This record gives sequence, C-alpha cells and structure tokens, in this order.
Amino acid sequence: MATENGRTRKPVPITLLMAEPAAVVAQDEAEHAAKLFKALSDPVRIRLLSMVRYSPGGEACFCDLAEEFDMPQPSLSHHLRVLVTAGILERERRGTWSWYSIVPEPLRTLEALLTTGGPLADRTAPLSAGQRATRC
Repeated sequence: MATENGRTRKPVPITLLMAEPAAVVAQDEAEHAAKLFKALSDPVRIRLLSMVRYSPGGEACFCDLAEEFDMPQPSLSHHLRVLVTAGILERERRGTWSWYSIVPEPLRTLEALLTTGGPLADRTAPLSAGQRATRC
C-alpha cells in the first residue's frame, strides 16, 4: 500500500474498457443508422411501420392506414414518404392507391447495432459503480 503524508492509501481497482476495432461503428455506417433512427423518431411512423408489418400479406394500402389515424391525408402521406425515403418502407402504386411493405435490410442494420453484443449494446446489465470504466 502506498503512503502519502503519513496516511495509507488503499488501492482502487480500475477497469479500462477497450473496444475491439471491429466493434466500433464506421463513419458511413453511423450516418446510415442515424438516418434510419431519424426516420423512426416519430410515434406515428413507429405505428405505421408496425401496422404495415402486421397487415395481411405484409403490405398495407394507404386507405387502410388512413382509417387508423386522425390526421389530414397530406400529413399521413408525409410520414409514409419519410419512411419510404429512408428505405424502410417500399411503395407500389396500384390504380389510385399506394400499397406499402417493409424493406427488411434497414431494420436488420438497426438490429445489429442494438442487439446484445452489438456495438451499441454490448452488455446485458448496466455496469455497477465499481465496474465503470475510468477516463484517462
């Protein structure tokens, strides 16, 4: 034990967490994920995604979606357009109606980031005060 000014200091355990190079998210991946998170950052869009996912055949008509929301058609169209532009939903015109279906790849991208063991969620439980990493 070290002494300082005649007093004994007790050693304190320090844990340094170093990320594996493969676990760090690359700049282009981070930008892509941020666009996806931004597209999903509205409760209406989360509901829309859920409704499309659980629609019969995995696709939903705008007319069916519109019945579930108390908002003007242009507002709902805007939310759907954001999801389509982000690549989360796919739109197909059939006559006068638009049909929407989920594109699975963007959701797999987010899942890989958020799943236990992924670069944004590598622990199943939060670190205790004694286990927290210290900064240099």
